[in-house]
Amino acid sequence: GRKTSFSEPLQSVVDHMATHLGVSPSRILLLFGETELSPTATPRTLKLGVADIIDCVVLASSPEATETSQQLQLRVQGKEKHQTLQVSLSQDSPLKTLMSHYEEAMGLSGQKLSFFFDGTKLSGRELPADLGMESGDLIEVWG
Repeated sequence: GRKTSFSEPLQSVVDHMATHLGVSPSRILLLFGETELSPTATPRTLKLGVADIIDCVVLASSPEATETSQQLQLRVQGKEKHQTLQVSLSQDSPLKTLMSHYEEAMGLSGQKLSFFFDGTKLSGRELPADLGMESGDLIEVWG
């Protein structure tokens, strides 16, 4: 139990809980009854009493992250028609994951393959988010 002064914005509670739970502050939702509390509000403006219970809910992922943690469906196309693979990858997984996945699926592990997106050679360290990838995007493979 941490004492919050009545003029302190709830953001400080949110930050405290976030640190305590090891999640990002944007994933903490404070509820008073059914009401979602804004982190900028203070207990005084909300007329909360000492005995009032604020529920702290941790969202599965922050609203911002829902966009990014969405799985992308990326098409990886080798030089042969049959060498096409659809790979699901989250926006914040390095493309290395997709590359290894493709190599294994095609039985090409250990071969020197180059992966290109929009004409740019990929190192594998990039994240789909960095490249602005969207579902349905095509990655080309040259062996």
